[in-house]
Amino acid sequence: MNALKNTVKAVLPSGMLNYGRKIRDKSQLSSLQALSFKEQNLRSLDKTTIDEILNDTHSHEAWDETRNAIAAIFGDSDKYGGVNPGDRQALYKLLHGIKPQSVLEVGTHIGASTLYIARALKAQNPSAKVTTVDILDVNAPDGPWQSVGLDHTPKQFAEKLDCANQIEFVKSPCVNYMRSTEQKFDFVFLDGDHSASSVYQEISAALDILAPGGIILMHDYYPDGQVMYTDGTAITGPYLAVERIKSENETIRVLPLGALPWPTKQGSHMTSLAILTKA
Repeated sequence: MNALKNTVKAVLPSGMLNYGRKIRDKSQLSSLQALSFKEQNLRSLDKTTIDEILNDTHSHEAWDETRNAIAAIFGDSDKYGGVNPGDRQALYKLLHGIKPQSVLEVGTHIGASTLYIARALKAQNPSAKVTTVDILDVNAPDGPWQSVGLDHTPKQFAEKLDCANQIEFVKSPCVNYMRSTEQKFDFVFLDGDHSASSVYQEISAALDILAPGGIILMHDYYPDGQVMYTDGTAITGPYLAVERIKSENETIRVLPLGALPWPTKQGSHMTSLAILTKA
């Protein structure tokens, strides 16, 4: 299946692929019945507050230490996939500034962002934990780590970085997990299936398990569904999902992080990270 997808991407122009994804996402999203979005626990934030967190000099030393430790055994690039290094830095600094005690990550994949989350939590409070959920067993012998050519599983990397106690790995469809768990989370990072229908359902489920004053951070949110990087790709799912949610609930807004003070992806400073906030 992956080989077929890669072949299609190589043959078709990016504009045609973007258009096809948008049509698919709109069709799937329109077929879903409206869900509830309980925004009462969602924190209200503004761009000024986020910029202050990202530019806080107190997190620089902790970030440098974490980046060097992870780079020494995992690398410091996105050649294996996962969140790009610039977005990892933004995620780390957000967690360092917000200081959540419980984090839910949707979409583990190779565990790149998971390691940074765990290190950020441990630097603040050794009892803080991240639960990372993926439909695959990411630590299995044939998990994603093996297919991209890494030497260790996400759990083994965490052990080497002395942050395994901060991580709980869960194999489950993410919405099933969120609808069944009794745990509440201070911070939810959505980086799983980026189709509009999936993100719509994920946000509804995430709001149900959000602790008071909690935060939902999305990855691959392309404002207006437009191209952000030089490869010409436009991921439309998260944007379309949020647009429908906003039309159904006027108290929910989205805050794209926009340009960051450091490089991110394909020579730019732009990030596709975006925070849901209460108006």
